[in-house]
Amino acid sequence: MQVFLVRHGQTQWNVEGLLQGSSDIPLTELGLEQAEVAAAALSTRVGERPLIVASPLERALHTAHALGDRMGIEVHSDDRLRERAYGVWEGITPEEREQGWPDEVVQWKTHGDAPIPGFENHDLVLSRMVAGLEDWADRAEAEGRTLVAFAHGSCVRVGLHGLLDLPLEHRTIGNLGNAAWAQLTRRERGDWTLDRHHVTAATVAAA
Repeated sequence: MQVFLVRHGQTQWNVEGLLQGSSDIPLTELGLEQAEVAAAALSTRVGERPLIVASPLERALHTAHALGDRMGIEVHSDDRLRERAYGVWEGITPEEREQGWPDEVVQWKTHGDAPIPGFENHDLVLSRMVAGLEDWADRAEAEGRTLVAFAHGSCVRVGLHGLLDLPLEHRTIGNLGNAAWAQLTRRERGDWTLDRHHVTAATVAAA
């Protein structure tokens, strides 16, 4: 079966280079346009009745509704697809991170985890993302539908590493850009292949 993992459209914090994490930040005007353009491209590729699920955070849910509304499909929400929590780093500038937590920033850039208050480590993110995606894929397969899941940059990257059984410390797979998606094939639980990564409406149109 086919599974699409889609990142939300642009937010103001994306523009400013701030970590959003669990903070509920809305889409910008450009982000709203990106969601609609992505929905138009996806609607021709996901079958007539895709199963749509999204993180409950507004930026992902709104991006999902662009597709759901276009196709007349219900959008489900699952807290397991929300973005990684960055704790005290959410909403502050890179300079503020460097000044306040220099050693922790080095550890974060080296290993991906940071020992700061409220930071959700890789193992926790991987566990909930894989569990959520496997569960929704089970449902989609049982109903003969394509799964389209809308989430966030970091949690999608970590989730992909988990689904594909890749080591996280090497960042084998990069983050998706805003309103970009990954396309996977799932044969059974634990047996996934990444077919395409960082697909956008523009790359589809140019193909």
